[in-house]
Amino acid sequence: MPSKPRHSSSFPQRASFALFMLLAACSRTLPTSHETRSGASAPTVAYTDGTGRRVVLPRRPLRIISLAPSVTETAYLLGAGDRLIGVTIQCDWPEDAKRKPKIGSLLDPSYETILAAQPDLVIASTAGNDRAAVYKLAELGLPVFVTAPRSVEGIFETTRQIGRIMDCAAEGERLVAEMKARLQEVQRRLAGLPPTRAFLITWFDPLLAPGRKTFENDVLNLANVVSISAGSDEYYPRYSLEQVLAQNPDAILTVFHAGKPLPDLRQMPGWRDLKAVKQRRAYVLSEVLQHPSPRFVDAVEELARKLHPERFQ
Repeated sequence: MPSKPRHSSSFPQRASFALFMLLAACSRTLPTSHETRSGASAPTVAYTDGTGRRVVLPRRPLRIISLAPSVTETAYLLGAGDRLIGVTIQCDWPEDAKRKPKIGSLLDPSYETILAAQPDLVIASTAGNDRAAVYKLAELGLPVFVTAPRSVEGIFETTRQIGRIMDCAAEGERLVAEMKARLQEVQRRLAGLPPTRAFLITWFDPLLAPGRKTFENDVLNLANVVSISAGSDEYYPRYSLEQVLAQNPDAILTVFHAGKPLPDLRQMPGWRDLKAVKQRRAYVLSEVLQHPSPRFVDAVEELARKLHPERFQ
């Protein structure tokens, strides 16, 4: 299992746990946007973002900066990737995103670079962006729209929101319909099967797992998986090996992170005694499981196939 994630785009990062919850309070502190940098004469539309802020944006923004991988992925899936003039260094999908100008990192965007680019729309996310950085960008007069994909339904709504503010509303609705159709097909194939009790490791040292309020647990449910950590009210509760042994899950799940070797649990004291390890039901999944973008459906399908290959023949 990995000792820590590859980058800071996903919820499990310790640095972003507090930031995620702090951004939930953005609606109380971020200034309201009243005009765009492109000029008051440009046609504008008022929106309410994911934190409850009123933001006035161009009807069809042409110079867009994405502050999160999930936003970048959604923009490309909506067919608006060509309008992205800047993305973070963590934005690595699709390949074209790697060639976009970089405006800094998820947690530390460059204000100078963003201002110099003269965007008419900046999209941030509660899925990892630094509240202080978002506050600063809005304070500088930039038209910042914050998304808040805190559940699967939240991902659907965020997709619609990004579609609307990018003047791709029809594409957003189409994308949501496609996601729902694919998820319904997974549930059809898994119908009648008992749920799989699983432990999803989001951080190995210290051992962390997603709590009840995270979208990861929603994602697991769609693959007919019950997370043993779903009862916790903490976002990412810390676990001990003893707690995992006491619950003895049917499967162990983790997410692939490049450059980090995965220990062989069969050789590790305690871990090798788990039913899931003995039965070789420890699975490494794609990192898109932790991306609150439409790509999460790929992870649901992948997990369902790994747990029940006979239903996907």
